[in-house]
Amino acid sequence: HTDRETAEYRLQTVTGERWMRCERKLLRNDEGRPIKIMGVAFDISREREQLRLTQEQANRDSLTGLLNRRGLEAAFALGRMEHACGVLAVDLDGFKQVNDRYGHDAGDEVLVETARRLKAAVRDADLICRTGGDEFLVVLVDADEPLMDAISSRIIELMQTTMIISYGEVNVGCSIGTVWYPNWP
Repeated sequence: HTDRETAEYRLQTVTGERWMRCERKLLRNDEGRPIKIMGVAFDISREREQLRLTQEQANRDSLTGLLNRRGLEAAFALGRMEHACGVLAVDLDGFKQVNDRYGHDAGDEVLVETARRLKAAVRDADLICRTGGDEFLVVLVDADEPLMDAISSRIIELMQTTMIISYGEVNVGCSIGTVWYPNWP
């Protein structure tokens, strides 16, 4: 009879972090008493890194690098119920005109610049998500209403500044809807 067990663990080595998978077999005689243990260890660091990258890509918008809906849902699942949060729904104004006049490549540049400006307006712990097209959600973690209002104003101010893209100067503003939750939703 053979009992099998597999375990994965992380090691800190002199050359850096490594992930290992150990497979162990406990061989037993006909009466069920252990005879010997056989085991082997595999370095699975490359596979773990590939899995991490795949999961990260699945949670990110490929154009802007911001969270996508799946990533936002995963981040919400990590939230702590005792924290308040503000949610800002940001919609770009004038984006369609940029796409119509200069094409989708110009629109992509505007979206990337919008992502950069949103990141500049919020704190590191806050969440920014591109929900689709020219729509974004910003979740202000552990925020009160005055902070939510201040960041909303900062975003509007940053978005009013003329963008310089490879096709020329464009003006794209934004509209923001806000809601504040005393506890993480």
